Amino acid sequence: MSSVDPTLELETEALQPDAKRSPNPSLTTANAAIDERQRRSDDVVGESGGAPSEDLAQVVVSVGTDHHRFDRLIGWVDEWRQANPGVTVLIQRGTSVQSQLGGCHELIPHAELLQHFANATAVVSHGGPSTVMDARMSGRFPIVMARNPAYEEHVDDHQMRFADHLKKHGVADVVDTKDGLFDALERALTNPDAYTIPISDEAADGINEFGRLVDGLMGS
Repeated sequence: MSSVDPTLELETEALQPDAKRSPNPSLTTANAAIDERQRRSDDVVGESGGAPSEDLAQVVVSVGTDHHRFDRLIGWVDEWRQANPGVTVLIQRGTSVQSQLGGCHELIPHAELLQHFANATAVVSHGGPSTVMDARMSGRFPIVMARNPAYEEHVDDHQMRFADHLKKHGVADVVDTKDGLFDALERALTNPDAYTIPISDEAADGINEFGRLVDGLMGS
């Protein structure tokens, strides 16, 4: 059996509850700093200096905490927001560019982010397996846009390959263009039931299945 890319393995550990996390020397100083800030919720505040207050955001966007910027997604979301000013949007941007339309925070405590996912009509996620599963376990069928290394959004294309598996197995609405993102957001807001999934006792099995899918991305 072939081994899994270390970067992919790090990002997917959260999908396997019984797995023990081990130190990964490939972590950058920037990522380590972000992880520490996440662990200390008293240090995680909104860009305006207070905790995020968008408790009833209709659309929640999360790009994770990788040190690579995902400005492309933030820019497209801002463009969509300009055309849909009545929709409340909350963005967790990590190291990406600040939204010009507000409601944008570098970090949001994990428990709080899960609550935002559960309250949202639509959740937009980068192609990080743990974020995708957080959305699903919050009862949301996520809209997923993978980071593309061609735009320096990640170190390799594992998110793109993972997104292909999500699409193949019907567990996310995968998009890779601006028009695709806009169409998915419109579908979610006009037909919320289609982007709502049940939360059951089988969630753990789903997590393990995702782990197996990820393990197979590099071939076996």
